[in-house]
Amino acid sequence: MATGLVYHDDYLKHKQVEHHPECPQRLQYTMEYFQRTNFLDLLTPITPKPATIEDLTRVHSQEHVNYVKCLSEKGGGLFTVIDSDTYVCSDTYNVARLSAGGVIEAGRAVWQGEVQNAFALVRPPGHHASYNQATGFCYFDNASIMIKHLQANFGLKKVFIFDWDAHAPNGTMGTFYKDPSVLNMSIHQDPHSFYPGVGFVEQIGEGPGKGYTINFPVPGGTGDADYVYFIEKFVCPRVRKFKPDIIVVAAGQDSHISDRVSQLKVTDAGFAKMTKMMMDLAHELCNDKLVLELEGGYNLNSLPMTHYAITSTLMGMKQQADIEGEVLPTTHETLTKLEDTLRAATIWHDAPEYGEAKDVDLKDSKACSIMKKDDA
Repeated sequence: MATGLVYHDDYLKHKQVEHHPECPQRLQYTMEYFQRTNFLDLLTPITPKPATIEDLTRVHSQEHVNYVKCLSEKGGGLFTVIDSDTYVCSDTYNVARLSAGGVIEAGRAVWQGEVQNAFALVRPPGHHASYNQATGFCYFDNASIMIKHLQANFGLKKVFIFDWDAHAPNGTMGTFYKDPSVLNMSIHQDPHSFYPGVGFVEQIGEGPGKGYTINFPVPGGTGDADYVYFIEKFVCPRVRKFKPDIIVVAAGQDSHISDRVSQLKVTDAGFAKMTKMMMDLAHELCNDKLVLELEGGYNLNSLPMTHYAITSTLMGMKQQADIEGEVLPTTHETLTKLEDTLRAATIWHDAPEYGEAKDVDLKDSKACSIMKKDDA
């Protein structure tokens, strides 16, 4: 079965200010590398189309959608500032819709069996965009929009999201914080001193979604062995209990050892290994249904090779490099703290009772705002 790749040249039209890390070259250099190595010929192209307003407003307010559109229309070739990291140009709104639509098409193609798995090579990214706020280079929450689209149109019920971006996915976390249909796990750099200032062990969801949000914050210096250990010891047992219908990976490569945005130490071998572990879970639990969608990753020199390692793994190519290093003491300590937090909240000891709820009323699961710890 084929591996799908979502891409469109229009993704290069969205621009931030000069020298901004979230730049068109993130995709341009990857596609050039894929073409130069003849790798592109081995992939099944998936053509994106813009997300509809209905798609966007399942996750965001109509006011937010109108706001991004208005800022873009007033651009006139100039940049409008949303915050110190996030700018709008005249193409931003249309490209952001196309980015969300590209992830929708990746999910649809996988769900309907047109491809076995897919990598949505899209920009701008999405996982920081919340119900009513664009921030952190993000305008619309692409992964959440795709999941809500499949739930509304294709009967999708349960989803497992794994986010390996260096930053906690505050937008996605808020979307599904009260929603037991989505098991949302993230491993990211410790937000005590790192954007977005949320994503703590104690943030485990609310109401019917309590226990379905999992945050695993790690210090700088955390690398391959720690990520693999967390997946093996914690993620896999709980995902097997949850039994998702599809697996979605928010693939942010800014946790790469060469990426200066974070202080994390994941290598190409680590990304390939995590991809293979997600593939194995998808094969075991949901008929291989796996979607990866691009979030962060800003080192233009290493990013094309990292994307090659991830995508070639999706295609079934065996990677040569092995995982090296020892699991850090802080990883053991954080895992113990996470398990104690969940146990104290009477969620579970060894695995949550995720499979017990027969039917999930998605209409009762509404997005909520995730505040910083000091504001909670």
